Amino acid sequence: MAAWETCCVSMLDMWDSVAPGWERHADLVDRHGAAATRRMLALAGIGAGDAVLELACGAGGAGLAAAELVGADGRVVLSDGAQQMVAVAARRAEGDPRISAEVVDLTAIDLPEASFDAVLCRQGLMLLDDPGAAMAAILRVLRPGGRLGVATWDRRAANPWLGLLFDAVGAQFGMEFPPPAVRGPFSLGDAGALGDLITGAGFEAVAVAVVAAPMRLASLDEWWARVPDLAGPLAQALAGMEPAVRESIRERAVAAARAAAREVAGGLELDGSIIVAAGRRPAA
Repeated sequence: MAAWETCCVSMLDMWDSVAPGWERHADLVDRHGAAATRRMLALAGIGAGDAVLELACGAGGAGLAAAELVGADGRVVLSDGAQQMVAVAARRAEGDPRISAEVVDLTAIDLPEASFDAVLCRQGLMLLDDPGAAMAAILRVLRPGGRLGVATWDRRAANPWLGLLFDAVGAQFGMEFPPPAVRGPFSLGDAGALGDLITGAGFEAVAVAVVAAPMRLASLDEWWARVPDLAGPLAQALAGMEPAVRESIRERAVAAARAAAREVAGGLELDGSIIVAAGRRPAA
């Protein structure tokens, strides 16, 4: 498991290394999270003329969706701490003068105070050692009355589309994966805890909802070919393993996914669930 331990030394370097996979599969990411993103934007009240910041943007899907709502007088900044992710988001936004992209670390948001009407963060907060500190920084860059919209993955059991991959790695090595001490995608998989985090940071009018996010793919081969590329540390861990070990993990994962998947028109579906939440910076 040295590959996992190594990749966690520099999370930003790790996300840079998987940016090509996120660019290849940006369509899957956006499609998978579309319903939750729409709900997040609605809860955050994104509308015409807004200045919107997306943090931990990855391939920029949430910010691109926000740009469709802000109109000609609005603007959207796509940001991520990983430079290669920012480059991916910038390429996807190319040609839209309302959208810019820049490097902003979610753990240290170095932007002017009260400079945005809304801040979005889709699947970023749960990976932080101190999400409360990030929430305080988000509050600072919002204008009085500005809105926050966030999304995190629901608990692991509600997301077999990804949890089954982790289970297969853990079974292969006889250990929990990710290790308990490492923040992973399900670290904020509790709607009440996410709401408490936002409220504790000083936001008001906090709202939380759970949105179904099933993953639909043509086949289990496509699932294995695409999803591990998106799983950050898992992608890097798999890349560092011997081919025979990767194949054993693939066999375990595909067998489990076959038992969990449902047949749908055009392929199969694995359950997924996303927690979305919003809050408002007090007006005074």
